[in-house]
Amino acid sequence: MELMVVVLIMGTILLLVPANMEGLGARGKFTGTANSLVAAVTGCRERAILDSYEVALQLGTFRDEDGDWHDGWRFRFTNIPAKSVQGGERDAGSRQDQVEARNIEREWIYTTWHPCQDGIKIAGVSERKGIWQKLPQGGKAYEIRFYADGTVQGGVAIRLESLDLDVEREFKVLTLFINGLTSEASWREGELELPEALPSSTFGN
Repeated sequence: MELMVVVLIMGTILLLVPANMEGLGARGKFTGTANSLVAAVTGCRERAILDSYEVALQLGTFRDEDGDWHDGWRFRFTNIPAKSVQGGERDAGSRQDQVEARNIEREWIYTTWHPCQDGIKIAGVSERKGIWQKLPQGGKAYEIRFYADGTVQGGVAIRLESLDLDVEREFKVLTLFINGLTSEASWREGELELPEALPSSTFGN
């Protein structure tokens, strides 16, 4: 029963932004994809806190039912509910609990892929200023992990590019940041870089 609830919640998160945005035009699809990805980051963090287990947001390239390739994202989470550790419900913020969780045999569950809108690709990801990597191929995925206390593995930048906008490059590329201190996500237009140390004041001002 707990597993069904988790799957339902994760599916709802993926649907926070409608998948069909054809009527919004290239700009609307571009910003809509960025907002959808921000919502996915937020949902991933909240799921980790609720489950008291690590939850990962995976970025990758996948093939749909028609054989077409898309960039997109999905969730990886555990099937073990938060109260399954001997001794009762665990403190979501306890590092010791995370150590115990790693010692429990568990099965990882993956949601279906949520594609970027047509004409939009994930151009790269960065964990350090000036160093970018493309999405892995061959069924592999880049993971952004959120821990039981809501913290993220570290600061990450994700670059989205629109292939349909007929404008200067600076206006058809945007960069999404995940703050390594606050675990919050936000995006800005342009090919931006992670600073040497991402301050929490970057968000919410």
